[in-house]
Amino acid sequence: MSALSLVGVKHAYFGQTVLDDVSLSIEAGECVALVGPSGAGKSTLLHIAAGLVTPSEGRVERAYGRHAVVFQDPRLLDWKTAAENIAYVLRHRDLNRSGRVERIAEVASLVDLSVEDLTKFPVELSGGMRQRVAIARALAVKPDFVFFDEPFSALDVGLRLRMQDLAVGALLERGAGMMFVTHDLMEAARLAHRLVVLDADGRGLAGERRLEGEPLQRDIALCFARVQDWLVNDPLFAGLNDSHGRRAQ
Repeated sequence: MSALSLVGVKHAYFGQTVLDDVSLSIEAGECVALVGPSGAGKSTLLHIAAGLVTPSEGRVERAYGRHAVVFQDPRLLDWKTAAENIAYVLRHRDLNRSGRVERIAEVASLVDLSVEDLTKFPVELSGGMRQRVAIARALAVKPDFVFFDEPFSALDVGLRLRMQDLAVGALLERGAGMMFVTHDLMEAARLAHRLVVLDADGRGLAGERRLEGEPLQRDIALCFARVQDWLVNDPLFAGLNDSHGRRAQ
């Protein structure tokens, strides 16, 4: 049984269909990247899959124990320190104080947050550091599935690659499934097992492409060549906007 299955999902806003008859399955340990033009419904589909939005039609089947969501906006509690923001999701877990401290230290290390960083409030952290706290918070619950909605877009290139390696690598290692929304085809080509392309006109899924090799282990030059080939020669990617081409250069 798939970790996550969407069956006949349809959704509309103010009478305008944004997703139509979408069926998609993601296996445990698989990372699927959702790509497509702006307005194609990528984030809407992720929010439906995560249970944050109820679809107009269709159903979502989840065969995993626990999930987490990482948004483009870190969504931290301003009145809590970084450590307290991470601890917030552990309040209903069967952990004593020392167990919570140990878990916070573990996930902070995964995203390169120092002990000093953990004592700071969000206003004292850079945008990139706030996002790292949000990623650590998601990892703290040891999720079986994670929904990523452009989580690394605010990070510079070097840190983005580092966070991909640390966060996505840690989840792959423990066999967690992932749905990953991105506008960056290079990012998708590097970290996903499979790309799913959404249609520009609200008809749902236009198609998919499976990637050779293992996520995070692919040569950057080969990823770049693959993306250029998609943009130039693959009809499935013809509807993508110019931002993909610019980011791949």
